[in-house]
Amino acid sequence: MKRKGLKWIAAITLVASMSISMLTGCQSKEEETDVTSTEQAVTETQDQAASTHVVTFYDADGKTVLETKEVEDGTCVDEYVPEKEGYTFAGWFATPQMSHKFDFTTAITADTEVFAGFVSYQEDTRSFAIVGSGTSPVLLESNWGAVIGDAQTMTKEDNLDANVYTITLDLEAGDEFQFAINSSWNDQRGCGYLTAFSKDGTDYFQNSGSLGDASTKRANIKCLVAGNYTFTLTTYPGEDIYEEDAADYSEDNKEAFNINMYDTIDWTYNGESESAGEEKQVDYYIKGAKITNWEDVYTDETKFVEEDGSYTLTVDLEEGDEFMFTSMVTVGDTSSVGTEYIRYTNIAKDDTESLSYVTGKEGGNLVANQAGTYTFTYDPSTQVLTVACK
Repeated sequence: MKRKGLKWIAAITLVASMSISMLTGCQSKEEETDVTSTEQAVTETQDQAASTHVVTFYDADGKTVLETKEVEDGTCVDEYVPEKEGYTFAGWFATPQMSHKFDFTTAITADTEVFAGFVSYQEDTRSFAIVGSGTSPVLLESNWGAVIGDAQTMTKEDNLDANVYTITLDLEAGDEFQFAINSSWNDQRGCGYLTAFSKDGTDYFQNSGSLGDASTKRANIKCLVAGNYTFTLTTYPGEDIYEEDAADYSEDNKEAFNINMYDTIDWTYNGESESAGEEKQVDYYIKGAKITNWEDVYTDETKFVEEDGSYTLTVDLEEGDEFMFTSMVTVGDTSSVGTEYIRYTNIAKDDTESLSYVTGKEGGNLVANQAGTYTFTYDPSTQVLTVACK
C-alpha cells in the first residue's frame, strides 16, 4: 500500500507538471505574438515617418510660419509665391540670414526650413556698369574699371515696380568682371549675386576670387565659355547694408563695403561671340616690393621676352625681395592689364632646384632667397614657371 500510494503521488505530480508546462508555453507564444505585432507596428510607423518630411516655410523673421508641406523622401518641394501687404516677394532663402537662395531642385531627405525674403520698393538712382578685364572688346577697354563708357554702362529698364539693369556683350573665356557704380568698384555686385553658374549641364562661370576681398559677394566672376551674353541685375536699394565691422570701414568709404542679400544677377547665353577670333598678344611683367615698389612698370627691363611660345626674363633681385608677375593683353591697338598672374604656385612641386631659389608667401607671392641674377622661364600652355639664379 505504501508503494502504491507513492506511485499515485508521482503520477499526479507528473500530470500537474505537464499541465503547468503546457499552460506556460501557451502564454509565452501569445506574449511573443503580442510583442512581435507591437514591434511591427512601431517599425511601420517609423518607416512611414522616414518616407516623408515636413518643409516649413517661414516669414522673414524666421519665426512666423507661412505654410508647411509634407513631401516624400527624395522628392522636391514645390515653390509658391507668398503675399505680404506693402512688400514684394524676393525669393526663398535657405538660411534666416538670407545668405543664399534655396534650391528647389534639391531632393528633400530631412525636415527642412525655408525663409521668405520680402522687400519694400525703393527707386534706385544709381548707374551700374560692368568692370573687369580680359580679351573681349568691352572688358579689354574697361581695364579693370579704369574706363567706363557707353559700352560698359548697363541700361536701366523703365519699370515702376522694380530696379532692373541689363547689358548685352561678348565675353571670352578667361574674362573676369563684376558690376559696380564707378571705377572704384563701389557697391560692387560680384560672384555671390549670380543666380546660377551653369545651365543645361554646362558650366559657364566660376568664382575667381578677387584681389582685394575674398568674400563671395565681392569675388570676381570668371567666364568659362566664350559667347554673347545678356546680364540682368535686379536691385533693392532699400535693403542695402554695410559691413561696418570691416577693418578699413569708414563713413567716407562705406560704399566699398555695401552689400545686399536680395540683389541678383541673372544671365542668358545668346550664342557664339561675334568678336571671337581676333588676334591677341599677351605679355608678362615682374612687379615687386623692391624692384618696382609694387608699381606696374612696363619697360623692357621688367618684360619677359617671348620666343617660340616660351617667355623668359633675366633680372637682378635683392635678397628678400617679394614679387609676382602680371600680364598685359593687347588686341589691335588696345592694351589692358590681363587676368593672368604668375605666382609661387606656378612652380612644379617636384622642381627642387627652382624652389631652392625662392619661397612662397601667403597669397602666392614669391620671395628671393638670395641676391643675384635670376632667370625666370614661363610656359603659358602648361602655366609652369622655372627659376634659375647666379
